[in-house]
Amino acid sequence: MSKIDYKVDWNDLWNQSLKNLPDKNNSESWDNIAPKFNKWMEKDDYPEKVLSRIKIEPSDSILDIGCGNGVITIPLAKKARKVTAMDISQKMLDILTVKAEKTKINNINIVNKRLEDISTAEIGKHDVIVASRSLNGVSNIEKELKKINQIAQKYVYITIWGADSRKFEKDMAHLLGRESYSHPDYIYVYNILHDMGVYANVEMLESNTRDYSTVDEALERLKWRIGDLNKFEESVLREYLERNMIKTHEGNLTYSQGRADWVLIWWKKTV
Repeated sequence: MSKIDYKVDWNDLWNQSLKNLPDKNNSESWDNIAPKFNKWMEKDDYPEKVLSRIKIEPSDSILDIGCGNGVITIPLAKKARKVTAMDISQKMLDILTVKAEKTKINNINIVNKRLEDISTAEIGKHDVIVASRSLNGVSNIEKELKKINQIAQKYVYITIWGADSRKFEKDMAHLLGRESYSHPDYIYVYNILHDMGVYANVEMLESNTRDYSTVDEALERLKWRIGDLNKFEESVLREYLERNMIKTHEGNLTYSQGRADWVLIWWKKTV
């Protein structure tokens, strides 16, 4: 009996998983959420966890893909020679620019484009590539991973959904009587990279805590995670938060069920 070779098309499976998810991978969505997102990040310990794992030298050039409001970009720019900050949201980039001016940082180059719309020749080589929570909604991710690998000269750091990172959204969908959908997690990316000949390191980041000043603030972020809500659904979630949120020692509000798991995938460029 002859052996049948069967190759899993992880990129196709990734695309299939994205089909039923809310489309947030557009400039309008991120422009609308930019001011709120900036406030959310002030109380989120995720950036600190990621930054502590990135290896950079003072002479390095860095490409920060999906840089958002600069919560990762600004600390990197303080340590590196230069940073290219790329994002599809002009309003996010405006916030980053104000932050850079306030801290007197002048080594950041702003690029208002999405990764899919830029060529390797256009963006140029960079020592270190960072894509923090910015590839989750990207279609045909294999093509973009190949592009990232071509651009990088030393290291690449990507954070992707963990295996159970969307459990909370599924629980909330059940609470609201909605259909829930599976999200493609880090294992898709890991296997695509493996098929590319990139044998990456995988590190599970601890669930990051999220503190809020008010229930309204928590509800706003929850609405962003789940998608559009009608008035009844919003009242159901408000009641849920009021019942489950607890006060921290600092006087903020939090709820353990709302934590999200992220996975850091990184590799050293060898060829």
